[in-house]
Amino acid sequence: MNATNQKKTHTQIPATIFSGFLGSGKTTIISNLIDELQSQNQQVIYIKNEIGDTDIDGKVMEGKGIKTKELLNGCICCTLVGPFITSINEVIESFSPDRIIIEASGAADPSAIALMISSHPKLDRDGVVGIIDVVNFDGYKDLSITTQNQTKFTDLIIFNKIELVDINKKKAVVGYVRELNTHSPIIEAPNGKVPAKLIFGLNSKDLSAILEDLKASDSNHSYTDHIHEDNIQSFNLNPEGKFNKDELEETINKTPKNIFRIKGFVKLEDDKFYLLNSVGKRTDFVLLETEKNTPEYSRISENLLIFIGFMVHDYKHEVKESIDAIAKK
Repeated sequence: MNATNQKKTHTQIPATIFSGFLGSGKTTIISNLIDELQSQNQQVIYIKNEIGDTDIDGKVMEGKGIKTKELLNGCICCTLVGPFITSINEVIESFSPDRIIIEASGAADPSAIALMISSHPKLDRDGVVGIIDVVNFDGYKDLSITTQNQTKFTDLIIFNKIELVDINKKKAVVGYVRELNTHSPIIEAPNGKVPAKLIFGLNSKDLSAILEDLKASDSNHSYTDHIHEDNIQSFNLNPEGKFNKDELEETINKTPKNIFRIKGFVKLEDDKFYLLNSVGKRTDFVLLETEKNTPEYSRISENLLIFIGFMVHDYKHEVKESIDAIAKK
């Protein structure tokens, strides 16, 4: 993983972009993720950009009680820049959401949308997620530059409809993807389902649940979370001391590729706690400022790092040693 040095404030709202060619199954995956977020009492805003003048998927989301904003007859990354920024400002002012999910049309260039989000003072770009339909995907030779960019400029790649193909087809699609993108983790979404913890970073809504988990368990013993079908595992570490930001970023860069997500809160050398979110090539630190801006702030008294990925228990000892080695007691 490579890291970024963007300065962020905890008042910014995390925004996640989902891109993918027409028919890749973006809406199905997003709908399932929103169900999970809503079960955690998170307020989610869904912005859908569609080609044409009717957005059927948006109507379905509204039926689930999800706040939606439609952008029709154009592409977010070009002709609808003005309406997109206006929509973002409207939903922030009206709803103060915990998260914003943006589904770009199949013709949208995710890199341009990511730049717009990064430049917005009220948004934190939580990630760009590319979705690929493995059933119908046969390489990039005859596809547009925009479609290629949907694979190149992404933090995480999801293989959708994976239950409909055999291992040889899956390997072939991996090969096509790696021709353009050698760095982003690839995860699978059987039946359009993937755990939200792999897609989204932490925000303040997550802190209470995490702290309760720690309180209920032995702090010296990592909790585990298995998704048996995919061998997705997680472990947590509570390193003592504080960290130099650059050293911690460098150490994160060297974590095994099996680890898709790293998140938690850490104390840096300025004696302040920060939310840490890492996925693919990006690592961000967000200052936890006060109880007013960060619910549960007063309860954060120790470092916590959560590592999530494919069969990651095999790497726990190695990762713990590397983190402990840079902690300043």
